[in-house]
Amino acid sequence: MILYDANAPGPNPVTVRLFVMERGGLSLDVVTIDLANLANRAKEYRTTVNARGEVPALRLDDGRVITEITAICGYLDQVARDGRSLFGGTPEERAEIQMWVRRVDLGICQPFVTWWRGTEAAEGFYRSNRVLFPEAMRNNRILAETGLNQLDDDLEGREFIAGDRITMADILLYGFMGAMIGLIPWLNPPGRQNVAAWFARMSAREASKQMMSPLPGRFEN
Repeated sequence: MILYDANAPGPNPVTVRLFVMERGGLSLDVVTIDLANLANRAKEYRTTVNARGEVPALRLDDGRVITEITAICGYLDQVARDGRSLFGGTPEERAEIQMWVRRVDLGICQPFVTWWRGTEAAEGFYRSNRVLFPEAMRNNRILAETGLNQLDDDLEGREFIAGDRITMADILLYGFMGAMIGLIPWLNPPGRQNVAAWFARMSAREASKQMMSPLPGRFEN
């Protein structure tokens, strides 16, 4: 397998890196794409890897390419040689974890990333390679903060989002928050005590300390 990673700490590549390091039992070749200079939007990448120009992507041994971070992580979760699944070991666990993945993605991650994409910094970065919505920034902040407020209640008495151990829901939210927190000043105020404590627990994990750097050309764990 070949994982197309990025040389910049965007939330999507960061999330897959964090998953790979937390999951264990994986062997991957890694190609680093120059996201900082939008090599992912160049014709070569779009015609040979991902027509949508997005990173990361995963090329399987039979040549097929899987995109979208939850699909990539879901596949890797199933083919890992050993370790513990981050998507759940029973139908009930898998359903509950997928529920939380969808909640944090739609209710928190997508709104705050879309908020940032309305900023002048995002306009300069994308250079017209993505349609941005600066007029929707206020609504996206409200949506994200509403989701975070609800999560603060949901985390009462819990170590992690779906219970007492780390799952894909934690990987997704922390990957996005960790990649964007320096760009979004309102993202993790101390007033949301349960979210802040969860964020601190995630930050202390060894994989979290390494997730902002590209993976090596050959990764095994």
